[in-house]
Amino acid sequence: MKVALFLNITKPGIFTFARQVIDKFDRCGAEVWLPKSYEQDLVGGNVNFGADIDDIVTTCDVILAIGGDGTVIRFAKYAAKFEKPILGINFGRVGFVAGIEKDELGKLEQLADGRYDVQKRSLLEVKVNKNGDMQTFWAFNDAVIYKGESAKIIDFSVSFKENEVCSYCADGVIVATPTGSTAYSLSAGGPIVDPELDCILLTPVCAHSLFSRPIVFSGSDFVVINSTTREETGVFLSVDGNNVLSLGEFDRVAIRSAAKKVNMVTFGDEGFYKKLQRKLLGK
Repeated sequence: MKVALFLNITKPGIFTFARQVIDKFDRCGAEVWLPKSYEQDLVGGNVNFGADIDDIVTTCDVILAIGGDGTVIRFAKYAAKFEKPILGINFGRVGFVAGIEKDELGKLEQLADGRYDVQKRSLLEVKVNKNGDMQTFWAFNDAVIYKGESAKIIDFSVSFKENEVCSYCADGVIVATPTGSTAYSLSAGGPIVDPELDCILLTPVCAHSLFSRPIVFSGSDFVVINSTTREETGVFLSVDGNNVLSLGEFDRVAIRSAAKKVNMVTFGDEGFYKKLQRKLLGK
């Protein structure tokens, strides 16, 4: 087996831990590929280096990402693009998206032997029509439309299948995948959604209404969001925590479930609800 290994190099001790992972794969007879930028810190041993992430991923059978949830989310998009399974090792705090903890390296033997399951997770296809120019982004957790530094709240209109659904007056709106339902959406009052469902979750942020509630849409069509605020309040779109672009009054954001899925590696010993109890309830 060939393993593409990616790291969050800002984490203290990450290269020492990565060496343990590499040695584990070496004993299992697996071949490890890394970005060339890691070469100075991980030179020696049975490793290969590549200059281009796309080339590394296409060369390998599986992706292993070590870091926090953000690291796994970043490389999950490569996994979907090239239809490769991905496993995350939690080297952060919550690590809800990661498949195993850093004290579970014994499971890498199962990975190298192909003794694992795959759980399909949804991506969001986020299309932004900005002054007639169409841009497309991909979200594994969520896409968030939010106000800038202005104290003024934003007016949103939401439609689905070309039918107006509702309007919000709020600080922002979160459009999340089922995977992202345990992230920002949860803290804004959204429900927890089983990650294997194919749906889109819309959660308003600090809505100025007694009756504003999250809505769960089918993933089969576009959820369209327009900011109808006329004043220059400063409205922005963020995709998976990255500030992407500012939005004007007539800009249109259309979001649906992407055709490609993320194949998350699992080992069948802990389901979603057990992990939910352990991570969020401390059980």
